[in-house]
Amino acid sequence: MYDRPEVGMPCTTGMIAALGCILTATALCAEDNPLGLPTPRDPQRPGAVLLHGGGYITDEVFDRFIELAGGPEASIVFVPSAGFRLADYESKEALNEALARRYVSWMTLQSSGRIRKFQFLNTDDPEAANDPNFVKPLQEATGVWFSGGDQSRLNYRYVGEFPKKTKFQQLLVDLLVRGGIVGGTSAGTAAMPEIMTMWEERPRADAPARVYAAHGLGLFDKAIVEQHFDGRGGRLERFTGLLRDNARLDDLTNRPNSGERMIGIGVEEPAAVIARGRELSVCGDGSVHLFLKSNGGRTVSWHEIK
Repeated sequence: MYDRPEVGMPCTTGMIAALGCILTATALCAEDNPLGLPTPRDPQRPGAVLLHGGGYITDEVFDRFIELAGGPEASIVFVPSAGFRLADYESKEALNEALARRYVSWMTLQSSGRIRKFQFLNTDDPEAANDPNFVKPLQEATGVWFSGGDQSRLNYRYVGEFPKKTKFQQLLVDLLVRGGIVGGTSAGTAAMPEIMTMWEERPRADAPARVYAAHGLGLFDKAIVEQHFDGRGGRLERFTGLLRDNARLDDLTNRPNSGERMIGIGVEEPAAVIARGRELSVCGDGSVHLFLKSNGGRTVSWHEIK
């Protein structure tokens, strides 16, 4: 798990509408926002989510996130909670020193003038997600980044009892509404949808992997995602198993027939997909895999986007 920028390949961009017959088959053409992102305040400036599959982050993905956050005027909040806990350090100062060493490329953004403001936001206390003082940095943020680690730590700390959202979650949604960007890698990617993958379960060693799913940050509600799609065994079977289980998805979303229209997005290491309105952009090295349903959710088509 690396959060450092490296040299990579350029972004390739395509409109979801340009998938033509694929989306016609899944009845998505008429929808303004097939992934279920929040409706933007300004239709000409929609918010964006950046889903990074894990591994190293290319310069190009790093730069694109900063650009969409506002460039020199950006105010970026970095949430390292999936990978760093105060309980693992002797003091808050020791934790801050570890964060500064680990994320030096992020720490220097403000001092080098590339952005206006940078700060970490971290807690071990789930009550903080509803504390106005703790979540205040999100009110002025133009970009928020979630590190890799263990996504269950993000669920535990920041996600409310479904369908209720914490103040932390609501401010992330508000950021998207006003045209900002929320990005993350690995565990940070896993936690962004309404329905997130937590871990996998196997009734026996030789059985297919089955995902344990829970409620995530809720930044979009018509797609599920899988990170490390090409780098770890069992990801395809556990992800497609959840995607094909319409009844289970209906139950998790508490919305009848939501499962048959759910989109699946698998992100390889170290690729990233940026969803912004109806537009999908693929950046970095590797591919993104799009799974689209038809025939009342009984058929799934698999498309690789370089």
